[in-house]
Amino acid sequence: MFTLIPQRDKRFSFLETLPELLRLNSRLVAASLGIISGILTVIPAQSAEQITISYGPAESYVSINEIERFAKKGEVTPVLALYGTLLKLKDGQRLRKILQTPLAASPWSVEQLLNTPTGNVILTRVGKVLKTDKNENGYSALRIAVSQASNRPEGLTILGLLREFPGESIRVDLEFSLELLEDLLQILVEDELVIQSVEDQAQQAKINDNYPVNLSDIRKPGSMRWTEEELTFRNPNRDRPSPLRVYLPQVKKPVPLIVISHGLGSDPQTFSYIAQHLASHGFAVAIPEHLDTSADKFARFFDGFERPPNPSEFANRPLDITYLLDELQQKYQAYPFWKSRIDFNNVGVMGQSFGGYTALAVAGAKLNPDKLTEDCQKSQDRRITLNLSTLLQCRSLEVASQQNNFQDQRIKAVIAINPLTSLIFGEEGMSNIQVPTMIIAGTKDYVTPAVPEQIKPFTWLKTSRKHLILIAPGTHFSFLKESGGRLAVPSQLIGPDPNLAYPYLKAFSLAFFESYLQNQPEYLPYLSQTYVNTIEAQPFNLSLIEGLSQEQVRQAAKR
Repeated sequence: MFTLIPQRDKRFSFLETLPELLRLNSRLVAASLGIISGILTVIPAQSAEQITISYGPAESYVSINEIERFAKKGEVTPVLALYGTLLKLKDGQRLRKILQTPLAASPWSVEQLLNTPTGNVILTRVGKVLKTDKNENGYSALRIAVSQASNRPEGLTILGLLREFPGESIRVDLEFSLELLEDLLQILVEDELVIQSVEDQAQQAKINDNYPVNLSDIRKPGSMRWTEEELTFRNPNRDRPSPLRVYLPQVKKPVPLIVISHGLGSDPQTFSYIAQHLASHGFAVAIPEHLDTSADKFARFFDGFERPPNPSEFANRPLDITYLLDELQQKYQAYPFWKSRIDFNNVGVMGQSFGGYTALAVAGAKLNPDKLTEDCQKSQDRRITLNLSTLLQCRSLEVASQQNNFQDQRIKAVIAINPLTSLIFGEEGMSNIQVPTMIIAGTKDYVTPAVPEQIKPFTWLKTSRKHLILIAPGTHFSFLKESGGRLAVPSQLIGPDPNLAYPYLKAFSLAFFESYLQNQPEYLPYLSQTYVNTIEAQPFNLSLIEGLSQEQVRQAAKR
């Protein structure tokens, strides 16, 4: 419990706001106190002696000294004790950790981010929470504070940022801070606990594995010769033909076809290394270029918060897959030589980021207009989020309201890498997938964060044939080929050398499609933690599990 410390001042305006505060979610109120504590603890030399906390028309005033004692020692004065029934010791410990957790970014990369439109958007949003003494958006003050705090010995922390906040005082909008703290709690604390739980479960599963450890190395190319063709196909919703690369192994019997859907700002070259690997092992592979999702357009979206892609892309991308299958099937059936080489009723699809969404959609995940309406339209202009993918997902509401099912019955297995799922599909949409599914997540993915976009959605799958692979410290860019038209991003966001991650994707994609499209059960041992432990090497650590419940995720977040 907290220690009650006497205080002299009585603040009746604060007491008047208490009934309204008590009606707020208790955890969020506790969280809000944490950010207030941090703010008040660390005001610079010329800072105000009090903090003004606004909630609607009401304002309350708290001295810096009392909050400083709470932040440093966990002591609570009578004013803060008004939160006593809402604030628990565990919450206080979490919040103090949040205030002191450094962001894994160098001062150079922070400065680079500040000079991008994305940085401007982030500062403007946070400035709605931390305002100047004139009650103006704290954008300019935050820009200075972030720059200076990133050069502190401990790195960029919330405490450091607030210590460097210029001006005479800081005003806090409690309503905005509740939203921001919920995201911070999730990303900095709860997500870490959930990720650790997945890693622990994977190692525990290894103990129960009965798989052999002397498996052949399927990261190496196969013995099949293959040819590459450059074709086009037409999606009638687009104004021009779409480029398509097809990799065909030299075989005498029909083989499964794998369609690879690239992500934002990428092109067919991005995953050519996977296409070549699968073709060398006897799979036909097709990689379409999704028009109207160019590198330049998405660079402006993520780096500039300029107009996001047209919402029609949420329909056109999965339709690209269906139309290319139709055209390829028609083309190859007209030529007996080709007809005997591809099995169009046994198709796998694989995608990354926006391509991960595309893959899940054609595999049976249904868009969820109710979920999108609830999370995107409610308080639209006041939403603060640290999950960048939700900015894109909320653009899909127009499409989802008109058509929510893009399933293609020819799809028999799916791999989704860093997919966006939480709002666009939700639990109801993801539960419609019936085919074997693999989801791959990175622990340091700040575009489509692992817990809300991959780990929790994995628990929504109803299919019994499912696999989750967690790569640490994988990012949103860990599997993207460097020459593949990738958006220009700081090296800090790219993470460790992606070339070191490519072999993992080669092995797991091959084992997955061999198991479920070629019906080769001898490849299932490759989809185990036992195999993972035989091939993983620094700087990456991998965890592979086949089962995870929503209750396990909830319990992990409470630890």
